[in-house]
Amino acid sequence: MITDILQMGENTNLRGQVIVIGSGIAGAEVATHLARHGREVILLESGRAQFDPSIQALNDVIFLGKRHRELKPNSYYHQYLPPELRGVSRVRQFGGTSNVWTGKWKYLQPSDFEARPWVPNSGWPIPFTELLEHYRSAAKDYGFGDLEAEAMRAEIVELRTQIAAKGLKMTSFYWEETPTRTAIRFGDEMRRSQNLQVVLGATATELRLDESCQRVTGVACRSLEGRELIVEGQVIVLATGAFETARLLLSSDRQLPGGIGNQHNLLGRFYTDHPKHHTGKLYPGFLTRQYAHELQYAPKPRFCICFALDDATQQEHELLEHVLYLQPIYERISDRLWRTLRGRPVCRDGNGTIASYRVKFVTEQLPHKQSRIKLGTERDPLGQRKLEVDWCFTDQDRRSMAKTLELLTERFEEVGLGTFDFGNDPPSLETMTDAAHQMGTTRMASHPEEGVVDTNCRVFGTDNLYVASSAVFPTGPSYSPTFTILALARRLGQHLLTRTPTTPKLSSV
Repeated sequence: MITDILQMGENTNLRGQVIVIGSGIAGAEVATHLARHGREVILLESGRAQFDPSIQALNDVIFLGKRHRELKPNSYYHQYLPPELRGVSRVRQFGGTSNVWTGKWKYLQPSDFEARPWVPNSGWPIPFTELLEHYRSAAKDYGFGDLEAEAMRAEIVELRTQIAAKGLKMTSFYWEETPTRTAIRFGDEMRRSQNLQVVLGATATELRLDESCQRVTGVACRSLEGRELIVEGQVIVLATGAFETARLLLSSDRQLPGGIGNQHNLLGRFYTDHPKHHTGKLYPGFLTRQYAHELQYAPKPRFCICFALDDATQQEHELLEHVLYLQPIYERISDRLWRTLRGRPVCRDGNGTIASYRVKFVTEQLPHKQSRIKLGTERDPLGQRKLEVDWCFTDQDRRSMAKTLELLTERFEEVGLGTFDFGNDPPSLETMTDAAHQMGTTRMASHPEEGVVDTNCRVFGTDNLYVASSAVFPTGPSYSPTFTILALARRLGQHLLTRTPTTPKLSSV
């Protein structure tokens, strides 16, 4: 069932087996999975079914370093969204940030999980095979295309072989026709469920511990209307994204100075995103003309391609993984005249004649301790300390990006993919925008001296507190973390089934 905190009496306490905080893709996946298997779940969501700017304002942060993109209602960017959500990277609304994302699903690759000697703090403590079954099951249940079969399609194998000769690689992602919105996908199930109670308008403000300080006993919640709620449970799952997960852990510092999971001062550190540049052009070469149908962006649903330097080149030059996407821009009359006058051959796909490709260049960021979020002194309308975000880069980030662009420019032209034109706006970390892919603030590690959560996403030093979020990513080499967030959530859901035997129904006192 779905309720609102305002429908509850003053000083209400709820009890359930599992408390999930956040109704985005990870939170909805864990909550519904456990409820289907007889576990009694309470899902807490700060927002409501309708977007509320006053609740959204609770996301406001203070930028100490590079700023993130911000609300721009009249922007050309994200035109598919209502004006109040254009440019927004985190959403407090039922369904979370799934309300604004574009529906691109992409695996991390096996090499993305491996430590790279030239990239400090790289490597996951779990292998790719730990997530493969969950990638596959999610693709089947959500109705995605088969990425593994796509990788073996004859045209893709041919193109991959040709570009490999020049030290390039490519991977595919699946682009939904209508992006998954969890409020739509799971809304009816949540309303009907006898094992799941969704509470809207309930912002989690503190995690309360027992006397040992190793077990979370409850979650304190508030609403902007002044209503308060305590929710008690056997297991707590934070599924609120990299910012709010770290913020809640840092804010829960009355019993543990520095917050929960911060024994080694790593909470909020190693913050990364995917800086991106999306105003460059590629003028197509012969190979692009030959495989133009494989580079289409429409109609959806469909598989699309992204390009990068191959692993051997990255190792040789000690580079991070930076990814390049090509979006067809179709000819206007003036473009046709320009092409005819210069004698350029026609490049055509199933949608029309292509003038050029818009180049989106997306960069991996080195995970380092000084890129971080922390609590400030300014307070939000609930009296909670706002986050201060110091998103910053290293000389290695800058060198890697510059060298990658140089090599991609050379190799794209050599292999026949085309010629880049960045005009007066070449990619620069200082001018690039974030990709709304916040990662790393509660990174996964084998030992508490190296991270905040263990390989089961349990917060070190606690018995029953877990994180389902890209906050646990040690690194994020490949663009689009959503599929990996979903796979980790599925993996966590299966793990929690072994920790929570079935019990009587939800209760309130």
